[in-house]
Amino acid sequence: MTGEKLTAPKPETSKGGNVAVFCGHMFNTGSEAEEELKKRVREQLDTLDITVGYGPLACGADIVIAESLLARGAELNVVLPFSEEDFIAESVLCGGQDWLERYYTCRNAATSINFATPGDYVGDDNQFAYNTLYAMGLAILRSQKRQCEAFQIAVVSDSFASFSTTGIAGTKADMKLWQSLGRETVAIPAGPVPRELRFPNRPKVGDGTKREIRSIIFADYKGFSRIGEREMPGFMDIVMGRIAEVLHSFGDHVEFRNTWGDAIYAIVDEPKTAAAIALKLQEVLADLPRGLIPSGAVAGMRLGLHYGPIWVGTDRITGNRLWYGGEVNRTARIEPVTPVGGVYCTESFAAALLMADCQDCKFTSVGRVLLPKKYGEVELFHLEGADYVEPPQPNAKTGART
Repeated sequence: MTGEKLTAPKPETSKGGNVAVFCGHMFNTGSEAEEELKKRVREQLDTLDITVGYGPLACGADIVIAESLLARGAELNVVLPFSEEDFIAESVLCGGQDWLERYYTCRNAATSINFATPGDYVGDDNQFAYNTLYAMGLAILRSQKRQCEAFQIAVVSDSFASFSTTGIAGTKADMKLWQSLGRETVAIPAGPVPRELRFPNRPKVGDGTKREIRSIIFADYKGFSRIGEREMPGFMDIVMGRIAEVLHSFGDHVEFRNTWGDAIYAIVDEPKTAAAIALKLQEVLADLPRGLIPSGAVAGMRLGLHYGPIWVGTDRITGNRLWYGGEVNRTARIEPVTPVGGVYCTESFAAALLMADCQDCKFTSVGRVLLPKKYGEVELFHLEGADYVEPPQPNAKTGART
């Protein structure tokens, strides 16, 4: 699926076996049909030699697959779409209380627990769709590191209708997405498992306000506060002028932009376009007049990229369109830990690039980084162009690039 130019972290030492991302229909527990399904799942895991799995832990197929992975000594990586408390209420207990203990048994035995977003469930199908894309990207990323195959395992029934009202979430939507990448889905018949699910009553959130999955760019200019008053008009003309030219050149792909002082905030439709914008910004800002580099300081732009579900509505103060929410705030915490002249992105952004088959850039992990303002520790990636060459480094004394 991915081109050779898009690179992930260095290969790990593999004990053999392949990677699977899993999904499937939810159903009630305790039926003979479930016992037969377990046999079919275990047979497929053996046939495909699955030793690493990624997916959620909803009642029914997810937990059955997770249990089967653990039973064969495979590594289980749980991927949840929103806060665990809300996920349990929405996607575990809806199939009956008996699933709860099985959920915690799998969860506690998992190698990792990943949250597509740590926020609340707001009744939005985009949250499930985003989680699916994130889990798929993680599975592909891991298969590249292990230098093995990545499969999708889906427990599916032709007699079950999707609970999604938009068509963007659910097992069949997940299968369609994976197959659109030219990848193989191994479908396992669910059989006559009972499906009498009871979902919690939740008040409507947003009152018509939409949520969309978008790429987010945050940037600021380190050293801005040390620029002299005489140089300030030059900064606005040269630095902000070049930024404006880049954003304008990408047309309607840039759906929103804002600035205050030296800070830039933009919403972009596609991850690969956001990556191209970020790299182009650093390219045009690589050579600046000496007066915009304060003496004794390292100065330049730092860019952070993220991908996630965002509220889109109207700014009550200005009347303009506004994109806002927890994922926007998270992106703002990435650029302060990014080196000058660099572009850092989140794991979900890197996963989205893999899913988009982007061949114009490459990324390497910089490890887990503690974000400021209590936004937790996340894995970040250094994003570069496919033909990236190490730039001249700033002189420690003059700040000039040498």
